[in-house]
Amino acid sequence: MESAPPVKVSDRTYFVLRRLHSLTGVVPVGVFLVEHLFTNARSLQGPAAFDQAAAELARIPFVVLIEALGIWFPILFHLVLGIFIASTGQANLARHGGERNWHYALQRATGILLAFFILYHTWSTRFDARYLASESAYEYVYRHLEHPGVLAFYALGVLAASYHLGNGLFGFAVHWGLVTGRRAQRLAGRVGLAVGAALAVLGLAALLGFRGLRLDFLQKPHAQEHDTVVLEGGARR
Repeated sequence: MESAPPVKVSDRTYFVLRRLHSLTGVVPVGVFLVEHLFTNARSLQGPAAFDQAAAELARIPFVVLIEALGIWFPILFHLVLGIFIASTGQANLARHGGERNWHYALQRATGILLAFFILYHTWSTRFDARYLASESAYEYVYRHLEHPGVLAFYALGVLAASYHLGNGLFGFAVHWGLVTGRRAQRLAGRVGLAVGAALAVLGLAALLGFRGLRLDFLQKPHAQEHDTVVLEGGARR
């Protein structure tokens, strides 16, 4: 049985689709990823700090609507559009050389992995009955990551998401005409990978924070909350 021929679209349509795909991967999806990793990094400050951060997000007015329109719909749009673009078979890989071909293949592979990871992560931390019944978000995640297989899957998901965004920044810069020459594109690729590496370190550290790692030495003095202090003369702080 012969496989179906790839879908073909006009060069102009393909150009517009690639621009839309790269844009949504950076804004809002990429912005959300950075915020999400920084919020999870509150785990490095202990259960109380992370639970406070989670509660502050949950108290945002219309948070469910904001998440649906600002996060989940753009992620779904980015995913579906990426699958469609890949099905056209119109990517010009020859012009980028062997190294870029590898990055293109990794971008597609991490995208497929992230589709499954996002579904699992969303179910586990939004709809799982144990999460809904838990009194502490930190404690739930702590128990959730106790299984080595789950922890390894999360680590793989963090690495995939970090690389996907970092390499995606290169695609964004190219498709929007921010870098045109070969030298500028090589630099953009390196910057993107550096961003991905930094996000990977942040995400993996956050995971370890749920396993007990603390990095208090990186905090500025007086970062910890304390009781109200009454000074002489009645001044309070």
